[in-house]
Amino acid sequence: MLDEFRAFIESGTKEFATLDGFLGDEIVVGPDTLTYVSRWRDEAAVAAFAGPGWRTEPVTFEDEDRFLVEPLRVRHDELPGS
Repeated sequence: MLDEFRAFIESGTKEFATLDGFLGDEIVVGPDTLTYVSRWRDEAAVAAFAGPGWRTEPVTFEDEDRFLVEPLRVRHDELPGS
């Protein structure tokens, strides 16, 4: 099911490259997990894309919940020099 979920996420995020402030992304697949990591120019760019709840609410795609075995978690890290 992880391979199908990865393809689902790749399909849903492919147009992110056209968004202002989007710098890149990565999908990390572990034995039982999939983590989507996106990089943005700054907080304003993230907020413009994800909305006012960007710090606490995950961005989801329609029908994504069929892949989930637990609620999504949101985590933010700021890189040094950002």
